[in-house]
Amino acid sequence: MRRLIVMGLGGLALCLGGSAPDRHAAFTTRAFAAARLPDVFVWAWERSEDLSFLDPRRIGVAYLARTVRLRGDDVLTRPRMQRLRVPDGAIMLAVVRVEADRAHPPSYSETLERALVDTIAVEANPRIAGIQIDFDAALSERRFYREMLIALRQRLPATRLSITALASWCTHDTWLAGMPIDEAVPMLFRMGVDDRRIRAHVDAGRDFRPDVCRRAVGVSTDETIPTRSWSDRRVYVFHPRPWSSDSVTAALRQLGMDP
Repeated sequence: MRRLIVMGLGGLALCLGGSAPDRHAAFTTRAFAAARLPDVFVWAWERSEDLSFLDPRRIGVAYLARTVRLRGDDVLTRPRMQRLRVPDGAIMLAVVRVEADRAHPPSYSETLERALVDTIAVEANPRIAGIQIDFDAALSERRFYREMLIALRQRLPATRLSITALASWCTHDTWLAGMPIDEAVPMLFRMGVDDRRIRAHVDAGRDFRPDVCRRAVGVSTDETIPTRSWSDRRVYVFHPRPWSSDSVTAALRQLGMDP
């Protein structure tokens, strides 16, 4: 029997312009999903972040909402425990990080799939513009994640769904083709042994494949951003330390954008 195990409840303080979230916001998830998203999103990972200085018309926030660990048929979920402050009107994506318990490997069964879909779907609410799922998938795990995303799309037909993707999935691989998602975000940092090959691919002017990989890209402020214009797609930016006004300005300049 599957179990949903929740760890560390009650830690998140999400502040919009210094006030508590309105549970009866005028916007619906469907309306947000149809809205045009900002061209730049900053990732807000599991640490205290004050992003109230952002211009919400230009920059959105993709915040780690919860971390999920798969173990056998069980889903262990830990909600965000760190404070996050954002400006009024901020466009936000809830990020769910999915990890496998290596000591007690996941079953990758239909039971686990249903439990994971249930867990991710909890994040769909009128305050967010969509959900982004961050996961790693070995060859043997791809079928599970594909089926999970199909089931999640059926559960949330009007919610914008994004996934992060190893850059190699979007250059010399096609397993993401046909995925029922709005975008796959190739991560052009922490690329390990693929770093030189991926950078050469991008620097040569070649684009990603399939098409779902051509709508957004992920970069980090502490690594060189591949030399091409990203003005034709959304950019997600990671920063290894808490964001500040200065670090956001520097990131925009790295991207060739006006601060």
